[in-house]
Amino acid sequence: CRDGPDSCQTNRCAKQQELQQQVVTISRLAYLLGLEQTSASKVMTNELHSLDNFSRDVLLRDGTVLQMRPLRQTDREGLIALFKRCSPETIRYRFLRMVTSLPDSQLDQLVSVDGRSHVALVITQGETIVAVGRYFVLEEHPDTAEVSFLVEDAFQRRGIGTILLDALAEFARRHDITRFAADVLADNRLMLSVFRKAGYALTANISYGVTHLE
Repeated sequence: CRDGPDSCQTNRCAKQQELQQQVVTISRLAYLLGLEQTSASKVMTNELHSLDNFSRDVLLRDGTVLQMRPLRQTDREGLIALFKRCSPETIRYRFLRMVTSLPDSQLDQLVSVDGRSHVALVITQGETIVAVGRYFVLEEHPDTAEVSFLVEDAFQRRGIGTILLDALAEFARRHDITRFAADVLADNRLMLSVFRKAGYALTANISYGVTHLE
């Protein structure tokens, strides 16, 4: 290499990351267009059908590799730590109001997942939870689930919301859930764009500053 070994190594890494991103983009387009599943996506579907042993590396837009796994009952402290690292605005967007702490009763609800009607996935960096996405089935509409996300500020705008939404949607389909709903503050443009960019046909009702999406 004329530019030296260090330059060659850097170029190879950049090309590899670009190729990985292209593969992710093509796979995502195929998924959104409803094309036939590849063997790899069939494996992914089988993994998502049962969360018992589910674990996966995820590639962010900037090339960072994190991990995705189910939320566990033992993640209470991890959720508290995530909550404390988030800005007041991020917390307001998640809970639709200002929240300064997570009481034990709310933590009990957040970790009480059953893998079917209440599913939660976390994104981790090492052992640290940096994001969580979840859905729970509405009792009055068993084919509809309400979704919500919390992404640490330092990891926002890097594609994590879209990754979580896609994974939750695939798992929901395996349990006969055909619709997602979400209440999003009208000024939470980042989350509104996640739904739109994911290719979801949105119907929205706005009331008291909250946008209801289905």
